[in-house]
Amino acid sequence: MNNLIAIDIGGTAYRVGLFDAQGRRLLLFENPTLRSGGRQWMLEQLEKQCRALKQNSDSPIQACGVSFGGPVNFGLQQVTSIHVPGWENFALASWVKETLGVPCLLDNDANAGALGEYHYGAGRGTQSLFYVTLSTGIGGGLISGGKLLRGRDSLAGEIGHLVMTDAGVTCSCGARGCLETLSSASAIARTAQEWAERRPEAVTRMVELSGGSAEGLTAKAVAQAALEGDMPAARIIRDAGRWLGRALLTVIRIVNPDKIVLGGGLAQAGKLLLEPIHEVLEELKSPALHATTEVVPGELGTYSALYGAVTLALEAA
Repeated sequence: MNNLIAIDIGGTAYRVGLFDAQGRRLLLFENPTLRSGGRQWMLEQLEKQCRALKQNSDSPIQACGVSFGGPVNFGLQQVTSIHVPGWENFALASWVKETLGVPCLLDNDANAGALGEYHYGAGRGTQSLFYVTLSTGIGGGLISGGKLLRGRDSLAGEIGHLVMTDAGVTCSCGARGCLETLSSASAIARTAQEWAERRPEAVTRMVELSGGSAEGLTAKAVAQAALEGDMPAARIIRDAGRWLGRALLTVIRIVNPDKIVLGGGLAQAGKLLLEPIHEVLEELKSPALHATTEVVPGELGTYSALYGAVTLALEAA
């Protein structure tokens, strides 16, 4: 049986893995993303590491699947990044096919994450699933009847760009008050930095965990401080979780999936994020609209999208 290559391109890290046809991981390269390097730097890394995987594979490579952390035109198999320059309408699947000599299929990281958790993780055995990736930004992927729904413009599931308030900051998409500006890792880091400007004494531990720089405050540091019992940090995470809970209630009311699965780096905060989500769902529930949708963390950790890329590779093959 031939092997597969799966690629996950994210704003923080990228992964290139060798898998067999059963989805078992054989080899993996995982490295931080150099955003300043843009598209050219990333393509150079991908080519080098994919060729290394081909050389170390005990079977021919049959196909490649790609998860991309940004908007994807699935029909044209093109990508665009709103965070890193050089990707505008880039035909990434064609580049992979020309570079590696194998068919390739790509999708955005949220759709890929949904596929990964559905086939290999927390969504196994369900008929419908809504996956939320919580990282630098927020994305969503919807599976119904065992099929991924992409929508007319490849925009289905874009929960991160639900407008939650008309008083919020401008989102990376250009709209104002999106969920992504309230509950993403970027939003949490920005809120901590705002606290540092107004009440520097309240963010001492968060600053320590960020290397001593208030300007360098990160969502990871905020979550770690919250886990240690730091009250300001816990409040920042709680507020983000409550906004997310409101958005998930909208998903439940419109789609009513079997499960909502939370993935991405921020989901690793576990109960710190889950508790305020469940709190909001309980507060806003309707006696006349009883819903049994479960909200659970993903089983694949930060690798949901990578395993989704395996599913895309199988489809390409």
